[in-house]
Formats: sequence, C-alpha cells, structure tokens
Amino acid sequence: MNLSILDSFLGNLDGIVKESSISDGIIKSTLNSLSRDIKFNIGLVLTFGSGIKVMIPIVEELIKNGNIKIDPSPENMILLSLAALSICYLEEIKNSAGDDIVKCSDCENGCDECENGFISSKVTKRDAQTILEELRMRGIGNGIVKKFVKVFKSISKFIQTIFKNSSYAITGLIEMFGYTTLLLPIMNAISFVIGKYDLTLDTVVGNLVSLGVGVSTFILKNGMDSLVKKIKDKSIKFNLGINTTDKIGNPINEQ
Repeated sequence: MNLSILDSFLGNLDGIVKESSISDGIIKSTLNSLSRDIKFNIGLVLTFGSGIKVMIPIVEELIKNGNIKIDPSPENMILLSLAALSICYLEEIKNSAGDDIVKCSDCENGCDECENGFISSKVTKRDAQTILEELRMRGIGNGIVKKFVKVFKSISKFIQTIFKNSSYAITGLIEMFGYTTLLLPIMNAISFVIGKYDLTLDTVVGNLVSLGVGVSTFILKNGMDSLVKKIKDKSIKFNLGINTTDKIGNPINEQ
C-alpha cells in the first residue's frame, strides 16, 4: 500500500490542481469579515491567507472521509484552518504562551526586521482563544482542532523532509507558504492521496511519514532536480491577491 500511495503522490504532482470549493474572493471577504466581527488580529489575514487556500481542500477531504459532523460552510472551513495554522505558528516560533512580543529568530542584537532583538508575534494568545471560542460556539471543539494541528504539523515535516538537502530553505509550515510554485502541486498530490485512500484524521499522519520516506528514496535515486522539474512542469494558477511573487521569483498569478 505504501508503494501504491507513493506512485499516486508522484503521479499527481503534475496533475490538475484541485481547487477548493471556496473561491479566493470568498476566502478574502470571509477573513476580513471575521476579523471585524470576532475581533482577531487583521495581520492573521495577511500571514495565513495563502495557507488557508491550500489547506482547505485537505481539511474538506479529511472531514468527509472521517464522517465528522461539521457543517462544511465557508466560515467553518476557514476558521478551522486558521485555528490550526495559528497554533502551529505559535509552536514553531516557540511562543506557546501566545505572548505579544517574542525574540527575533533572525538575530541576536537587532536587525532590520526587529527592534532590539524583539518582534511582534503574528498570533497572540488572545487571537487563538478568540478563534477557538468562535469554533466552540459553532459546535467544533478543541479535540478536532488538535487533530488538525497534528495533521498540519505532519504536512510541514513531510515537506521539510523532501527539501532538507535542497537549496529551498523551508524550515516550517509558515515558511513553506512562500514557495508557491513548489507547494501547490505537493498539496494537490497530498489531497489526491487522502481522497483515493480514504485517509482520515487518525490515519493520515502515519501515511505521511511513510510517504516522506518513499519520496526521500526517490530523490536519492533520481536526484532533487528530477522532483522539482516534475513539480514545476505543471502550469498552475494561484492568486489570493496578497503577494505578486513567491520566494523563488515566480509570479503567483501565472505559475
């Protein structure tokens, strides 16, 4: 089965990119509306907007496969993705307490990005609590959110495993959103595998670990360039209207 999943993953890296059932416009307008209505930091919209777009198809697929009783409305899918991404971010920057100000990870004594070695956290404890409370009011408990956090973290580790010996400096979940050209086909292939093999919140993490080993073996045999070429041969479109290029210099509107 692991070999079959690996074949399905590699075979769909250059396949048709699966679009979310929620359009870019709805994601943007819903995020802006929610930030006003439930009063979370508007900076979350800029930080996680692109991440929500690529995560929603995976969230929808896992909810469907697990027969999870959640109303799959755009607001619920967006809030659930935002909650999991926010918690992953706090853990990645070692700010589990959700402090407003954190040490800058890029320097020791100050740089252009910070003030005296400190920066404002893009997510605070207030933000996380606000989003989680809104989800609880909609019947989506912390248990479900924790499972999605685990899945998102496993996706992050999977992508880091793929690119750990490459020139692409992907060190975490949030960092990878800057590599749009590479990210979308990978997330598309993950979504395809989840759908084809009926993976659930309880089974997807283990399969991603096995898949990471398989892809690493493919890279050892064929070289990193062959995988990157396989990904970039597919022309994809991705535009949330936030950035114009990704970290490897490709226009987001026409990739």
